[in-house]
Amino acid sequence: MKNKTIRGTVGAIIPYHKSVCAITAAHVIRSGNGSVGTKVMVDGYESTVIHIFNDYDLALIAIPPQHAALSAIGRASFGPAELITCDRRIACRVVDTGRTLNRFAFPCASMPVPGDSGAPIVQKNQVIGLLSSILYNNCTGLGISSDVFGDPSRLR
Repeated sequence: MKNKTIRGTVGAIIPYHKSVCAITAAHVIRSGNGSVGTKVMVDGYESTVIHIFNDYDLALIAIPPQHAALSAIGRASFGPAELITCDRRIACRVVDTGRTLNRFAFPCASMPVPGDSGAPIVQKNQVIGLLSSILYNNCTGLGISSDVFGDPSRLR
């Protein structure tokens, strides 16, 4: 079977048990026919998907710790934020916050595109969420809240 190449974005780097992990939206891994144990490349380094939390659409990828710095994680507050993809930055606003999901409003002329899932949403230089879905009909998106991944002990 031929390997499927997909573009994905790492949302943050967090500690998880005794590993250092990149996190992204789990549907990005699944779209490439991946699952736990799948080998992926993160910044040019072979890494392994070690856990998929389907309830949160979150995937953890163990990465070589010597090649990564932990991300600053914060909590969302209403107001300006920024989605950072692999090739652009998109201004947005936090319009709703919750324990598992946050909702963001984007300029209709500058929406995220398929492939941006898993990208970090940042406020005050801290990751407050990961893009999970886009709603083109009203120029909004949903993101996995940092309340889910900011405290690795919550991930079981």
